[in-house]
Amino acid sequence: MDRTAYLASIKAAYEGELYGEAWFAAMAREAQAPDRQRKLAAMARLEAQTAMRMTPLVKRLGITGIDETAQRAKGIRLAQQHIGQSWPVFIAWFIDEIGRFVTLYDDLARSSAPEDAAILAELARHERALLEFARLEAQGMPHRSLEPVLALLDTRSSIGAS
Repeated sequence: MDRTAYLASIKAAYEGELYGEAWFAAMAREAQAPDRQRKLAAMARLEAQTAMRMTPLVKRLGITGIDETAQRAKGIRLAQQHIGQSWPVFIAWFIDEIGRFVTLYDDLARSSAPEDAAILAELARHERALLEFARLEAQGMPHRSLEPVLALLDTRSSIGAS
């Protein structure tokens, strides 16, 4: 991957974390079931923490032109598309959607510069945790579905900064 594409991929990933946080948070606020509120809020926290962890990388690489307000508005618009949708329909859509990002971020982590590898591997891990959440929900294991997300939230503070 050439440098321009590499930087654009990191910028897009960072922006995705910003709108992902707003998306999950907006859905959590509107969720009727307390269990879903808790799950969506945890996913919003994971997105926020991943964005926070990516911030030093974005700054070090000199990536500019990120409009946080626009990204958060994008997340809220996405939430509005899914609020009121049945949970099984949302989960099925989410599995397809997040699967694309797992592939994208795994590829980005594999092609990363050595100094960027740790944070980009963490980015890929967090996407896989979201996918595992959705798969467990779809498999009828809602009591276990949040475990992959919570595991990353629980260990995040022990991971060194990039």
